[in-house]
Amino acid sequence: MVELKAVRPAISCYFSGVESGPAAPFRKVGFLKWQMPALSPSLGLSCGNNARLSLVQATEESTVSIANDRASVISGENLRQMATNGKATNIVWHKSSVGKLNRQELLEQKGCVLWITGLSGSGKSALACALCQALYSRGKLTYILDGDNIRHGLNRDLSFKAEDRAENIRRIGEVAKLFADAGIICIASVISPYRRDRDACRELLPEGDFIEVFMDVPLQICEARDPKGLYKLARAGKIKGFTGIDDPYEPPLNCEHGEA
Repeated sequence: MVELKAVRPAISCYFSGVESGPAAPFRKVGFLKWQMPALSPSLGLSCGNNARLSLVQATEESTVSIANDRASVISGENLRQMATNGKATNIVWHKSSVGKLNRQELLEQKGCVLWITGLSGSGKSALACALCQALYSRGKLTYILDGDNIRHGLNRDLSFKAEDRAENIRRIGEVAKLFADAGIICIASVISPYRRDRDACRELLPEGDFIEVFMDVPLQICEARDPKGLYKLARAGKIKGFTGIDDPYEPPLNCEHGEA
């Protein structure tokens, strides 16, 4: 059996190649259950998990073509919104009926990004965890994007070269933006050594939704702490391009808050 989820109320559908008479409109959002025939060559359907639906047409005059587990939506309205963004071409932004304000009302909080920047060993992660705990105790939903944690998964394909560092921060900024849009207080704890990369992340969010916190701790103190032993390795030449040793850190010029 194939289940198609109706994403909007009052949508009627028919399946190309199936003679089932007039389709009745849905009265509410739900699931349409359709008993798939044993074999239906005209639909391109076959038994098993690889069944494909050739065409679904709704009253909104849009078509959804599903093949190889990828779906594309084309309509008269969407065609006017086709865009090219970077290397992505012929893409369409699909707007949901539930927006950021709805999610914020549900969570009873404002989604935003707290961006904690500073040298390794300056206490970024410790502050992020303490802040997360304090907000949690007040019933606020948060999520920490820690620089090292992100490199265990999403950004594990990136090195510490300048161009990869820029891409690392770009990706974290985009993820942080999604969390904020979901109504979550996102705490990004990342060295993010270059101003231009931090400023680019700021530009992703509305004014007031990006709060930059600078851990203004001198290099000598960070190196004396050296909680991960990275400064020792960098001084021995075993780590190249280490921020503060042989790669620069650019302090914020107009951050919202500084921590010493």
